[in-house]
Amino acid sequence: MKKLLAILIPLFAVVVLIAQVDDDLSEESIRLIDRLDSEGTSESFLYLYGIFASEADDPFKVGSQLLEEYRKLDVDASYAVADYPDAEKIPLPTGDAFCNASERGCLASLFSLPFNIENLLSEHRLLVARSNKFIEFDEYTTLSKPTIHELFPPYQYIAAAERIKVLEAISVYNGGNETEAIDALSLQFSQLRRAMALQDNLIGKLVFLMKLSEIIDVMSIILTNDEAVIKRIPALSPSEKSFSMIASREFGMSYYTFKSLDKHPEFFESGSKVPGWITRMFYKPNMTINSVAPTYLNLERLALLSPADFAKQIDLSHSNSPSTSKLRNYVGSILIAVSSPQYAEYVARFQDFEAKLALFNQVHHFKLELDRMENPYYGNETPSEAEGSLCFSGPLDDENFLRCLRVNI
Repeated sequence: MKKLLAILIPLFAVVVLIAQVDDDLSEESIRLIDRLDSEGTSESFLYLYGIFASEADDPFKVGSQLLEEYRKLDVDASYAVADYPDAEKIPLPTGDAFCNASERGCLASLFSLPFNIENLLSEHRLLVARSNKFIEFDEYTTLSKPTIHELFPPYQYIAAAERIKVLEAISVYNGGNETEAIDALSLQFSQLRRAMALQDNLIGKLVFLMKLSEIIDVMSIILTNDEAVIKRIPALSPSEKSFSMIASREFGMSYYTFKSLDKHPEFFESGSKVPGWITRMFYKPNMTINSVAPTYLNLERLALLSPADFAKQIDLSHSNSPSTSKLRNYVGSILIAVSSPQYAEYVARFQDFEAKLALFNQVHHFKLELDRMENPYYGNETPSEAEGSLCFSGPLDDENFLRCLRVNI
């Protein structure tokens, strides 16, 4: 027995030591994480972070203070953040005129609701002014660290202000001045495209995309009864479609989460004190991180494809799920299986919007017959007609109607 123990104990020690070894970070992982710079500066980000500040406060200063508060959470997860008081925030407009544009009946209601645009503009002049100032910035860098407790900028204030501008254009149209309404919407559209191109996080990019979709639909409804030929709207540029920084920030969320679990005493159960060497036997953070990195780099690649190429490659992308060694990194393999969102679906929204732009141009610029239209995904296709919209088909579901163009209400 003593001889057996003399063999087994050293052997067990060797196995434990070998089981502690993790891989180095891959070049792909390093490339993604090195793009993040939470120590830099961005006046536009800080301004947006504090855009809800009272009229007596400076949004930039409020945003700076909030960022410092939330950075303390990166050091101490139990820190009690001192948030800006809700009672002091400028009010957000409410009511039916601020419905979700992708919901059934919303756009039609914007043209029929008896809202008083002068009262809206007067009551929310500060909100609109601050949104206008934010849109004027020519830079944007997210300064918060991509962690599970990250506070995202309050994009709802931008969305509400831009809705007020849409309502103002509709009011002008209802007053009989179609040209002025289209000019205002065209300017707003170009400004928001520029702002979208600067966004480096997924939520912000999607917020601006949905506002652009709303504006296109409103313009289309107005132009349906107008014989004028509008200028062709260019397709999205590489910078507008780019997911480069978005991929890095989403990867960063995984990176910091997986790193924080390494040798954590409560890894298996809350309140437990499992030795770190036991945790490391079953979980290797770098192996886990390296296995998901190609998914985020592929996200960048998919975003810059044409709609036609995207449609051809999306099925292949879905089949290439990340994986890691179950022998060396059993828990890591489970984490990957339960925490791998389908980011390609977000890329598809921008590809779908290309289809909406194509519909708009073919209907209102080229004025083509329906059977002569070209779907950016599949070529010649007669769009389907339903509930006042023309819709192209696409490779994924379109719950937000980004492949559809409203032509009447």
